[in-house]
Amino acid sequence: MRRALTLILVILAGCAQPVPPVSAAEAARPEPAPRWHAVLVAGDASLEVWDRAVERMGARLQASGRLASIRRFSARRERVAAGAEPAFRAPVLEAIAAMRPGPGEACLVFLTMHGMQGRGLALAAESSFITPALLDQALSRGCGRAPSFVIASGCFTGDFARPPMARPNRVVLTAARADRSSFGCGAEYEYTVFDRCVLDALDAGQPTPAALAKASNDCVTREETRQRLSPPSEPQTTIGTEVGRLVPRVSPQ
Repeated sequence: MRRALTLILVILAGCAQPVPPVSAAEAARPEPAPRWHAVLVAGDASLEVWDRAVERMGARLQASGRLASIRRFSARRERVAAGAEPAFRAPVLEAIAAMRPGPGEACLVFLTMHGMQGRGLALAAESSFITPALLDQALSRGCGRAPSFVIASGCFTGDFARPPMARPNRVVLTAARADRSSFGCGAEYEYTVFDRCVLDALDAGQPTPAALAKASNDCVTREETRQRLSPPSEPQTTIGTEVGRLVPRVSPQ
């Protein structure tokens, strides 16, 4: 009886189909790009550099076909009249807390404005600040453990790349060290130096957040050297262990 059972198992094993090996190309194939819930904030009315950056980001996301929702905030009256929401702290944080991405979706927050050392990003319309702790709380409520990509663009923003903002599911890019200014806040600029470099790197389709950060930081260094801007801003980046390939896919013009 035992010999018969053994023979049957051998025959069945011979009829089984082998599992084909996974090719290197299949193993390296990127994960499907997520759909994005975006909150974009230009927080100062004194110059147009911030609104231009937000509008460029919004247009690229819209054209990508990967946008689940978008809310845009501005401190400039004409932008609000054209459809943007007023850039006040409470509604900005509430918008972030209301993102609630589903499966296959991610959060994107782009904040660009002046920053103050030890205070965070400054919303000029009401003289308030978005601190790393407040942003962390809003993201935790709205996005939970969903993949999240944050750009904190302003002087002295390096604190946003540290805990509590640094989490396994987040990528955070900042425009400067916590004790350094960033550059490009002038009427002669179309965008701030950091915003232009990040937006150009996104247009180029950098495949990973590490590649995006390197491309944008190298661009910042070149521009600061060319213009003899000192001390260097040294943008900071943190990339969570769960989001090593999380990059917004945009459609460049």
